[in-house]
Amino acid sequence: MFIRVKDKSTGHEFDVPESDQRIGKAFKPLSKNHYPPSAVARRPKHHIGRSSAPVTTEPSGVAEEPEKENENDADPKHAV
Repeated sequence: MFIRVKDKSTGHEFDVPESDQRIGKAFKPLSKNHYPPSAVARRPKHHIGRSSAPVTTEPSGVAEEPEKENENDADPKHAV
């Protein structure tokens, strides 16, 4: 039979055989009420860590150039 566990280091949830030596050490057994023992291993649930950094809408490392007021101002050939 397989039981549902949670990996303490990654937070992933998955099924392992009841005889797995890592249960209680690296894996925390989950509630048998929510996940009763199963004859077939269930699909894993991957934990995706959330970053505390805010999400930006601008591409990283790309600075916008200020707009020119007049195209001729930047060209020395057209200097008055």
